[in-house]
Amino acid sequence: MAKIWDRLIKSEFTRNVSSQMLGTGIAQILPFLATPLLTRLYTEEDFANYTSFFALATIFAVGVGGKYHMAIVLPKSEARALRLFTLSIYLTVAYTFLLGIGFFILSQFSVPDLGPLVYFVPLYVLFFGIWNSFTLLSIRKKTFRYNAYSKIMQSVGYILTAVVLGLAKISLYGLVLAKILGTMGSWGYLFGKSGIRTSLIPIKKLKQVAQEYIDYPKYGIAPALLNTISTQAIILVLTAYYTVDDLGYYGLTYMVLSAPLGLIGTSYRDVFYQKIADLVNQRRFSEGIVFFKKSAWVLFAMGISIAIILYFFGPGLFSLVFGSKWVRSGEFASILAMSFVFKIVASPLSSIFNAANELKTASVWQVGYFVTTFLTLGISVYVLDLNVITLLYVYVAHEVILYTLYFLLQFRTLSKFKQSRS
Repeated sequence: MAKIWDRLIKSEFTRNVSSQMLGTGIAQILPFLATPLLTRLYTEEDFANYTSFFALATIFAVGVGGKYHMAIVLPKSEARALRLFTLSIYLTVAYTFLLGIGFFILSQFSVPDLGPLVYFVPLYVLFFGIWNSFTLLSIRKKTFRYNAYSKIMQSVGYILTAVVLGLAKISLYGLVLAKILGTMGSWGYLFGKSGIRTSLIPIKKLKQVAQEYIDYPKYGIAPALLNTISTQAIILVLTAYYTVDDLGYYGLTYMVLSAPLGLIGTSYRDVFYQKIADLVNQRRFSEGIVFFKKSAWVLFAMGISIAIILYFFGPGLFSLVFGSKWVRSGEFASILAMSFVFKIVASPLSSIFNAANELKTASVWQVGYFVTTFLTLGISVYVLDLNVITLLYVYVAHEVILYTLYFLLQFRTLSKFKQSRS
């Protein structure tokens, strides 16, 4: 056992995960530490503008690069990977250009109340899409520390810009501009580290890789959009049918639970994707299955440790850390702890669908998740008229069932892929 643990600690995979987690952790904690200062520089309206902007940008960012950036890790040939990278950049630029035109038309004729804020959305989506493509290219090259540094630079750029604009009293869209400039600086850093030499790639070759990996836009964009909406469904329901206090308590709970999900889930997912894609490309399917199982156990161990603490000590911890009035958030956290475990295991491992080029299976689950989420919440509110605590228990049961199915589909996909290539 000691030898296995020693090998795990010294392995390249563990070093890569640690690098990702450190970068992601620092990138997440810096804005949190800066929040007390930003709340003194910006008004509630400024934060409302930022929230509206970011929610809108997150939805439209689903389509960046036609999802082709997700395939950059897969080809054995560096030339083909570069074609996918170039294709994703071209599509991101074209997509954001059309998005800008669309927003202009809407603001002129249909929805003038949106105001100038919508014009910032295509700009952010452009920089975010380019950053995404460079991030996947960096994952392919196993330069995970560069990804970690870029995330830290994004947070530092956001904070410094927000503080400078706030002190200069340029606060109307200061937070929005800070987010855009932070993202731009982040992809600029990755561009400098990528070593890519700009050269034209014939359209014919771009069409070839576009056709070969057509499943990424075909089965990736619409389900991802549905998934984005699905993850916000419980918040939409609480906003519409429950009290402002309930929504506020849930908001803090969501923020606290999102931190480890983002830190562990995102960091592990990126490194897992690169490793499992390598094993699949090298036809080392048995090793891939073993690696998948070990990854699931590692994620489960991390998730269950946090969940046990939240389940038994949630109310007390929230009261101690955030103040006695936030005990209710701790109660919500203890209820949501079980679904947290299933999400932290299944979400990072979902990149197996990309590695095996089985996006159709993933899209079927995402559509099913969207439908069952709204059915569950709709029946709970309209038919059963549940109170908020009972609603959360029902929601957790739904999440446990759906994410268990998601995990089983992941394992089945890898096993089936092995059999088809044997």
